[in-house]
Amino acid sequence: MNSKFDDLVRSLEADTLEELRRAVASEIGGRRRQTDIRLEDIHPNMSAAEKERATQQIARLLRGEDSHA
Repeated sequence: MNSKFDDLVRSLEADTLEELRRAVASEIGGRRRQTDIRLEDIHPNMSAAEKERATQQIARLLRGEDSHA
């Protein structure tokens, strides 16, 4: 990471760092929800890119990496 950012993170108090962690986790979860594929989105005429994205999401879920289940 950028050394200025590293310095900033190291300078944060524990409660502020925890608040930052929660905010980042929430943002990541929100972004995943925006790109999540629902069962009704899966169909035989999906593009190769859509199939790949669906495959990656299913694999992530099977690995237990879904943080907003």
